[in-house]
This record gives sequence, C-alpha cells and structure tokens, in this order.
Amino acid sequence: MELVHEMTYRITGMRGPLAPTDGSPLGARQYFEMSSATLSGPRISATLALPGGDWMLRGGDGFWRPDVRVQFVTDDGAVVLLHYTGLVEQTPAFTAAAEQNRPTDWADHYLRMSMRFDVGSPDYAWLNRSLFVARGRLLGTTELEYEVYRVT
Repeated sequence: MELVHEMTYRITGMRGPLAPTDGSPLGARQYFEMSSATLSGPRISATLALPGGDWMLRGGDGFWRPDVRVQFVTDDGAVVLLHYTGLVEQTPAFTAAAEQNRPTDWADHYLRMSMRFDVGSPDYAWLNRSLFVARGRLLGTTELEYEVYRVT
C-alpha cells in the first residue's frame, strides 16, 4: 500500500464558531462555516461553490472530531462533493497559533482526516473509486491547508 499526493485542499475563509452545544447528550459540538476554499492538483482544480459546514465534536480527551461537508465546482464545471471526518489534537502550539492568527508546522499537532468524494462526472470518477487521507495544519485563525493523498 502506498500514498500518492493528489491535491492540496486550502480553506481560506471560515466563519464562526457558534457557541458549543454543552450539555447535549450527543456531546458538545461547535459549528464552523467554510466560506472560501480550493482543491488544486495535477488532476483537479476546483473552487468552493457554496458555504460548507463543520459540526465539530469537542472531545474531552484533547482531540476535536470534525464532521465536514463541502461542495466544489471544478474549472470545467463538474460538481464535487466532499465529506470528511478525523482528529484535531488541541496541543498548546495549535491553540496558541489559532489565538494569535499564525500558522502551525505539520508536527505541531495531530490533524488527520479521512476524505470521501462524490462526483458524477466521468472525468473525475477516480475520486469515487479511491480512499483518501489527509494531514492538515493551520495557516492562520480562519485558514487551513491539507495535503490530500490517495491510498493505492
């Protein structure tokens, strides 16, 4: 098994979060809206079509668990839906960077995602037929960058 880098996913605009749902029997969640994002790689170039959302579960174990759905349109007009979940470690370096609007290094925290694409265009059918994982880092308070890999 190998990992092949397929694209970079950049979130360049986020709004929120809403106040957490403390006391919910399903756990405390916070909602973030993705308002600007891109996918770029040798086989894909796409821009966020409509705002996406993250129902982030705030775990008491030092990890938050994203549950994100975003929708893109490629440069040639194909609709690409993306759903991902994962783990975001709330390290002191991560928290300080988020509070001070500065980037993190890849090793500052564990920020990993499992990504699933849904697309109807035959030109992008490869997205439906592969598993994808990603590692992420902060670029600033409202910006993130993910390196997205296809599992072969």
